[in-house]
Amino acid sequence: MPAVLASQTITWYHYSKEKGRYKILYRPDKYIETSEHGLVIIAVTEADAGRYDCWMGASLLCSYNVTVDAHRCSPPSKSNDYQKIYSDWCHEFEKYKSAMKTWERKQAQCVSRQNNSNQNSHPNEIYRPLYN
Repeated sequence: MPAVLASQTITWYHYSKEKGRYKILYRPDKYIETSEHGLVIIAVTEADAGRYDCWMGASLLCSYNVTVDAHRCSPPSKSNDYQKIYSDWCHEFEKYKSAMKTWERKQAQCVSRQNNSNQNSHPNEIYRPLYN
């Protein structure tokens, strides 16, 4: 988590057909929070389908639609299957981290440009240097 965002509160919500919108409460048998404030859902069932929103403070950070097909989606039975799924998940997570670092770099550039500009606080004001 970038330092600038570390103080922000991260909250996950699930929108399901049965329950409507509710806040995710972390518990080791169902919902685990990652070190980067991601969400891992354990023992997924069709009831876990729906939209998941991640809020940072009062701003929507990301949203995911999750579809669960219990007939086609069974838990892996071999350790190789688990390793492949874990590898795929890690690859997706690395893409997310890379996108976050790109955003953070661009955000820093914007802040730097604002701090280095000679513009006054109002765009219609005229900058006049003082001469002795």
